[in-house]
Amino acid sequence: MHSTRLPRHFLSITLALLIGGCAMGNATFADEQADNVATFSSPLSYQVYNILAGEMFIKQGNPEQAALHYVAAAQQTNDPAVAQRAVELAMNSKDAGLAGRALERWIKLSPDSAEAVQYQALANVRAEKYDAAIKDLVKIRDTIDKEAGHGFEFIVSLLSLEPETKKSYQAFKQYVSNVDSSARAQLALAALALNADQFEEALNVCKVVKQKGDKAQQVQASRWAAKALVRLDKLPEAIAELEATSKTSQDTELTLDYARLLILADRRAEAIPIYQQLYASHPDDIDVLYTLGLLYLEQKDFKSAEPLIKKLLAVPERSEEASYFMGQIYEGLQQPKPALDAYKRASVGRYARESTVRIAALLKDTDSLAAARAWLAEQIKSSSDERKVLLWQVDGQLLHDAGQYPPAIASFGQALAIKADDSDVLYSRALSAEKAGDFAASEKDLQAVLKLQPDNAMVLNALGYMLVVNTQRYPEAVELIDKALKVRPDDPAIMDSMGWVLFRTGKLEEAESWLRKAYNLLPDPEVASHLVEVLLARGNKAEAKAILDTMLGKFPDDKLLLPLKAKLVDA
Repeated sequence: MHSTRLPRHFLSITLALLIGGCAMGNATFADEQADNVATFSSPLSYQVYNILAGEMFIKQGNPEQAALHYVAAAQQTNDPAVAQRAVELAMNSKDAGLAGRALERWIKLSPDSAEAVQYQALANVRAEKYDAAIKDLVKIRDTIDKEAGHGFEFIVSLLSLEPETKKSYQAFKQYVSNVDSSARAQLALAALALNADQFEEALNVCKVVKQKGDKAQQVQASRWAAKALVRLDKLPEAIAELEATSKTSQDTELTLDYARLLILADRRAEAIPIYQQLYASHPDDIDVLYTLGLLYLEQKDFKSAEPLIKKLLAVPERSEEASYFMGQIYEGLQQPKPALDAYKRASVGRYARESTVRIAALLKDTDSLAAARAWLAEQIKSSSDERKVLLWQVDGQLLHDAGQYPPAIASFGQALAIKADDSDVLYSRALSAEKAGDFAASEKDLQAVLKLQPDNAMVLNALGYMLVVNTQRYPEAVELIDKALKVRPDDPAIMDSMGWVLFRTGKLEEAESWLRKAYNLLPDPEVASHLVEVLLARGNKAEAKAILDTMLGKFPDDKLLLPLKAKLVDA
């Protein structure tokens, strides 16, 4: 029976439609079965056998064999329901020829079946028979228009189900060229182009809609154009596209898109007043509430963030993260007790790691390291193995930060006893081992991480830098640091490592070049100390002193900078 809804099983079936892409017309098991009718006492026996076999294969999870039997059964019956069942199964199989034959039988038995035509349209799209597909789409559109009046929307939805999105786009592009070039159709074409990653073509179509469409269509075209520009890495152009339209449009979705682009472009200060207006007009919109709360939190406007995030606590799907953000707010307001309570509510779930880290840090800061470790030990008693790994890692990090490296190594070892290939824990233990002076153990852990993650730039750099500082294995260090730079060429920490190894190998000019780049991006004491050393080695005492004076003004007690004062005097 025809329905203006997508037919039974249609969503799951069309997503797997003719995945194999086999050629139409290939011989199949169904042909062989057709030659063997004489082995059965009657055509009815043959039909019953194939239906029972088909159902058996369905239960066994073998849709291909089930489809073969049902297609064979469909050839021996005039019941369109059997043919429909054959089509549904065949379209889940990887045999396009089988699906085509099943469709042919269904349409022969039920020429007025709208569902059969819908399946046929998608089959023709998949086979790139676009002329035939367009005829099917027009027939579907006209039939549904007569009954329900939304035929156009239905065929667009039908095409959007096709997993090979470029074929859907090409089919509808031909439909627009040959059948309907209205602004409505062009707008749908732009959406299909976006879905098929045809961004330049989407932009071109949007230009047409903005010229010939009505106000609502022009607004939607601007939204699609902005999305295409973002995907083309043209964020400023995307913002300009929506900025112009948002000034004259009251469309909330467009305004939201514009505000999101501002955040993406790190123009958060401009996004805040837009979200404030949106919240004033839509106080129950969870996404607006959530984003505005986080924007306030990011700006450290804790008082403004507090009522918004508190409101999120009542939203079940947001309550865990809202608890975590409340912890951040209370920390910002210097209220450690409610911050601890909030983090504890969030310590199991999406923000478990972050909350656990903050609980331990707060307990250490407000009480003692012993208190923080006691809480962690109590949690370990009743936790799953997965959570124990986290708790032992946090314990190890607390000890490491307190300069207690051997106990830190022991705690990391407890975590690794549960999960030996945890790269984060291996990396943390390597850092503690280096601080403890056990460079062999540190290198072993870092190499273990690199076996798991050979392109981990942070680990490559850490191992390379450790070799520079603690050994004379400079060629190995250069190789590791160079590989890290290829992964993250703009990372100032890696640039600093490269500069330092070049300094150690006497390549002073190259060292200075790398360290200047690093210092411009990351003017911290370590990078500054390296640059000052190189400048002194090259006889540039005046600039070395200027940089050192500037950094000591910011970090007067830094252990890397202070020894350089004596070097300047002696230079």
